Amino acid sequence: MRIAKKHEMKLTVVVMVFCMTLIISLVNIGLNYGFHSGFIYKWLKAWGMAFMLALPTVMIIMPVIKKAIAKFIVD
Repeated sequence: MRIAKKHEMKLTVVVMVFCMTLIISLVNIGLNYGFHSGFIYKWLKAWGMAFMLALPTVMIIMPVIKKAIAKFIVD
């Protein structure tokens, strides 16, 4: 499967948010609740919520940040 170049940034953001929320929620649930019998359920629930919040947040904030940073970049 090939993906058009114009979708590269969006796909990169989705994969990055996926990985970050997965790792952060794993560590947080592990540290706060420990690795016991209900760990997987709590982790997947926490990860799902984190992903649903993080992805739209990044998609909205990323263009604003890029514009702000572009003002300081010199060619």
